[in-house]
Amino acid sequence: MPTRTRPVIAVRLIGPTATVTTHAATIAAQLVAHHGADRVTCRTSTHHAGYTGESRVYITITRKEPR
Repeated sequence: MPTRTRPVIAVRLIGPTATVTTHAATIAAQLVAHHGADRVTCRTSTHHAGYTGESRVYITITRKEPR
């Protein structure tokens, strides 16, 4: 079984596509700034939601691996 680093924080946004897209970018930037851009990696993934015109966005913040 692969070992994955446990996320520092994970956020899921669901709603109208335009709103979710706008807020996801803002929230991701704030989370990276808060946790330190040099110390964390931010990943986002976008998926269709259950209703027409809606999306789901997942934002995951993990600690960077030491080099």
